[in-house]
Amino acid sequence: MKLYHYAPKVNTVKKDGLLSISKINRDLKPYIHRASSDKKEDIIKWLESTFYGRSRSVSCLTETIKFKHNDPVLEKIVKASELFSFDLDELIKDGLVESIWCKNGSDEKGCNEVFYQVTPDEIDFSPLDWHKVDIKNEKLYAIIRHYMIVLKYGIIPPEYIKQEY
Repeated sequence: MKLYHYAPKVNTVKKDGLLSISKINRDLKPYIHRASSDKKEDIIKWLESTFYGRSRSVSCLTETIKFKHNDPVLEKIVKASELFSFDLDELIKDGLVESIWCKNGSDEKGCNEVFYQVTPDEIDFSPLDWHKVDIKNEKLYAIIRHYMIVLKYGIIPPEYIKQEY
């Protein structure tokens, strides 16, 4: 079961793997207003209050971003990112996955999130609603249905990851 992740162009994915929030050492700005703190430990505590394991999860999509070249927000994301994929079945088989959660929308600030736990068979591969992302709301993961793979160790090791072109 192939899933996709967009990482910033400058990254260490090939060397270090896909890292969860608990493992990264980068700017956590998207979470500051929700956690009411800029301290990583407070952000992790807030993440864990939404569902157990969220701080050890990696967000992923069921398809690559689809956009017409007149969509500046999606184009900006694609141009600023590298696309990686991984096989969820392999991660599960090797005992790396603890749980899977779906987030299917929130308000425009990324708050009032709705999560529900799913099994691998319940992952929805129907087309995503890319038209919902617009210039006033650049928060892709606040709008588009995606999955959060909770990892036992907070990382998808590089040997499980494929760079897409």
